[in-house]
Amino acid sequence: MKKLFSVCLMAIFIVSLSAQTSGVIQFTEGVKLQMDIQGADAEMMKKIPQMHTVNKTLVFNAKESVYKNVDKNNDLEMNSEGDNGSQMKFVVKTPESTLYNDRQNKKMIHSQEFFGKHFLIKGDIKKQTWKIAGESKTLLDYVCQKAVLQDTANAVVAWFTTRLPANLGPGNYSGLPGAILMVDMDNGSRVFTASKIELRDLKEGEIVLPTKGKEVTADEFEKIKKEKMAEMGGTIGKGGNMKVVIRQTEDH
Repeated sequence: MKKLFSVCLMAIFIVSLSAQTSGVIQFTEGVKLQMDIQGADAEMMKKIPQMHTVNKTLVFNAKESVYKNVDKNNDLEMNSEGDNGSQMKFVVKTPESTLYNDRQNKKMIHSQEFFGKHFLIKGDIKKQTWKIAGESKTLLDYVCQKAVLQDTANAVVAWFTTRLPANLGPGNYSGLPGAILMVDMDNGSRVFTASKIELRDLKEGEIVLPTKGKEVTADEFEKIKKEKMAEMGGTIGKGGNMKVVIRQTEDH
């Protein structure tokens, strides 16, 4: 009788665990840095970091989610000195970003800082077409399947788990039959990786709609970004990474 009771209790626990559709997934988001500093010597360029990593959190329930920065200050700052005595202060600013997805109604709201200005992008959640591959690997003790995004010029590979049935993922990525725990864009140009998963009931106020910024459409925001990057002498490359040309000037 004791053995039967233990088996029944275990079965109830497993069913309860699999039915959990709310919680928090912590992510690290790494972006490759491409800096072309005119006039900088080789030694100075070696000291410039190749990757900038930011901590993010994905809070979700059965109907909606919010993906945002964990830390208030993720800026990367360092001083570099070359062989010829030249010095440079190197700063990578991490913009404020809060992405809200209403999966039930297929609507999104994205509050995004860009060069000190805040924008509020509203629109539909973009439908994504994936091709599920036969490969699998384990992330945080969850067996994940590989999927490749079809409707994009970039090479985007995702790893998702059906053990978390919620249709969600980091950033704008979703549309698979399970939670996406890793995304690799253009062979490491930008990588989202789950670092911790906590399945639990959410507290009141953990999911809040973003309201900060000037309201624009997604197309309007893309135009603003391209114009600003052209003004700064840079480009938005594959994987979402930014290539910036920095020109050193002498004081007169």
